[in-house]
Amino acid sequence: MHYFEGGEGPPVVLVHGLGSSAGLEFRFNLEPLAERHRVIAPDLPGFGQSDKPQLAYTMPFFVETLGTFLEEVGITRTAVLGISFGGRVVLGHALRQPERVEKLILVDSLGLGTPRRVVAYRLLLMRGIGELMMTSTATALRRLSPTTVRRFWGWYLNRPQSVDHILSDSRIADHGRMMNAPGYQAAYLATLRSLAARSSLRDGVALDRELRQLSMPVLLVWGRHDHLFPPSHALAAAAVLPNARVEIFEEAGHTPQMEEPERFNWLVLDFLAQAA
Repeated sequence: MHYFEGGEGPPVVLVHGLGSSAGLEFRFNLEPLAERHRVIAPDLPGFGQSDKPQLAYTMPFFVETLGTFLEEVGITRTAVLGISFGGRVVLGHALRQPERVEKLILVDSLGLGTPRRVVAYRLLLMRGIGELMMTSTATALRRLSPTTVRRFWGWYLNRPQSVDHILSDSRIADHGRMMNAPGYQAAYLATLRSLAARSSLRDGVALDRELRQLSMPVLLVWGRHDHLFPPSHALAAAAVLPNARVEIFEEAGHTPQMEEPERFNWLVLDFLAQAA
């Protein structure tokens, strides 16, 4: 597993979302958070610069991998932050080993309710069509200009101004390299299809019933315009969690840590500084 590590102070672990990496997801957050904390941000197996073996990319696999990884880097108790798919991974870790999680930060997280229906994801779940879409997207990122990529992505999210800010030429190039890395596309589709399987849904991708078990302080950060998980997920979770607060970013979408990084970093640092 590849990971970033830097800074000194109380540890905080950052876990990226599906199809992303620590470097892509937390580009605007790693160094500011490391000014006060020991920051550790792994690339989950199958993504980023980590190995991409052929295996069952299930949620229990990712949760167990995170726990093992923290043991290997000598972290016995830490604050953990996860965005989107990564939020569900850290939720699973917190439920599995609550004594090792000091504080929990969930950013537009999977696992708190039913996602909105997005046509692109429904197509990706279809055998053959999903593989064709992944290959076509990887090819497009190699061949299209960054301006064209930003225009298309802004149209897709209906957030053109935010996309112009977060999708720099270098970030588009980095994402293109990741998508074209051997094993990435297979790992992405295997993970997505595992999450969508009926057995996975039945066995706990959604964790709204288990949230009462989490007694540690929880911060839920959400973008008002999230196209996958509406802010109502955060509000419903906060009503159940024993010790939680919600921060809604009114002008952000699915990635407030990139769309409003200064406010996001200040919010996280302030939350981490408060007594548990």
